[in-house]
Amino acid sequence: MQTKQQQRAQFALEKIDRSGPVDEKTANFIIGTPTMILTNGIGQTLAFLLSKKSEKEKMVFTVIKEWLCKTMHTEFGNPSSDIDFIRKFNGLSQQKYLEAQHETLKLLEWLKRYTRAFQEEK
Repeated sequence: MQTKQQQRAQFALEKIDRSGPVDEKTANFIIGTPTMILTNGIGQTLAFLLSKKSEKEKMVFTVIKEWLCKTMHTEFGNPSSDIDFIRKFNGLSQQKYLEAQHETLKLLEWLKRYTRAFQEEK
């Protein structure tokens, strides 16, 4: 059986591997996401990520959404759309909201590491 850390690491690696080499702009965007969460809160950060037009930048929202739906299935289930996910997210209790933020920050630690590891060379 895997630890939660191993599950996060495996999930993040799969997502980075699927997206192919990460360009410098996208890598910097991914690496800055945890700071955005700590500064603005996870709700505002998710709304910002959802607004991104670039597929690679919007990928961060999708990764967070998929992870939270997987690890907090009772709260999120299988949302039918991004707006359905946001609605469910906004309806979380304070405890679950903070749990979701904590899980997201832990996942992003791995996503950042793998982003740097597999970043395109200049």
